[in-house]
Amino acid sequence: MKKLLMMVAVTIMTVISAQAQKIQVVDDDGNGIPLVSVLTESGTFIGTTDLNGVLTDVNGATKVALTHVAFKPQLVNVASLQNGRVTMESVDYGLDEVVVKPKPYVFIEYYFRGFSYIGDSLRTYAAGIIPVAYEIREHYKGKTRNVWSYGGAANKAVGWNVSGLKLKAEEGAKRAAMPIETLVRKSKGFCDYYKLSMAQDGNRWTVSNPEGVVGHFQHSDGLYRATLDGGKMQIYAGKVNGEKRAKVKEEKNYDYQYTEVYRLDDDGEPQPFNIVMEMNHWEHDSSKGREITIIYLYAAEHSYMDEAEFKSRSKELNKGLSGNMTLDELQAYERQHNIPALAPEQEMAIRALTKLTGKK
Repeated sequence: MKKLLMMVAVTIMTVISAQAQKIQVVDDDGNGIPLVSVLTESGTFIGTTDLNGVLTDVNGATKVALTHVAFKPQLVNVASLQNGRVTMESVDYGLDEVVVKPKPYVFIEYYFRGFSYIGDSLRTYAAGIIPVAYEIREHYKGKTRNVWSYGGAANKAVGWNVSGLKLKAEEGAKRAAMPIETLVRKSKGFCDYYKLSMAQDGNRWTVSNPEGVVGHFQHSDGLYRATLDGGKMQIYAGKVNGEKRAKVKEEKNYDYQYTEVYRLDDDGEPQPFNIVMEMNHWEHDSSKGREITIIYLYAAEHSYMDEAEFKSRSKELNKGLSGNMTLDELQAYERQHNIPALAPEQEMAIRALTKLTGKK
């Protein structure tokens, strides 16, 4: 009998322990926050929350650091959470709305942060500036001017990782002149290809394909936020359209999700060029393990320019900012442009890379 009771007690404790490992991250409205990076106190990567804001297992961590491009970093004690639920506070770093002026270019100076992981280990961190000009007709021009990278010398792929982070940041900046909500609402071709539909519940829209929910759009506090499961969308559309790459992505267990934040205009609509921030998250299996790439994009400056002014600003960035800036010097740029600071746990992991590279 005692043995049986002991077995029951152990079973109950195991169940309780398993439940304690699950967390759900929500906003002030109680909606789940997707793509929250969950780290240990030392900056080791644990995982990211799903479209419902849930991470099913924090791998035994007693405290976890939560980071997201649109919310303030937070360190929480897992055992103190009620039903594993934690609320994050949104961040708005005060970027003004672009006001139309009689000049041909919308200028946006993007600042990006890129994290490259293999498994739970941070291998490369890169930060950079992307001065971009969009003609009013939405023709894009611009490229990364400076990149400051931190990566372990033992990582043979460090050069590829920095190039990959830079390329993905540029791709995000190029796409960011058009809110994804506008594409879903107005582009029949886009929706037909991905087989998307939308259902509205108050100020929140659920985006689905025939396999299920693939994302959400939300309007609140003068901001538009969207998160889409791009991997699920791409693989499903690829299979339906008979594309070979869909099978390759499935075999590599490919995952791609992203979040974007825009300001709403007086009519409550997100407008092109009023981008505030964006985050992209890619994962796939490789011979080295699970490769994870996370890119944060912040719109550091908004203005209207002519071509001469744009070229002048690009040259100024090349002259005034070095690709060998230290983390402390980078943080001075961030403070100057009111860009949210790195989470302490992220900074700790980045500074640990300096032991291998000698960079500060």
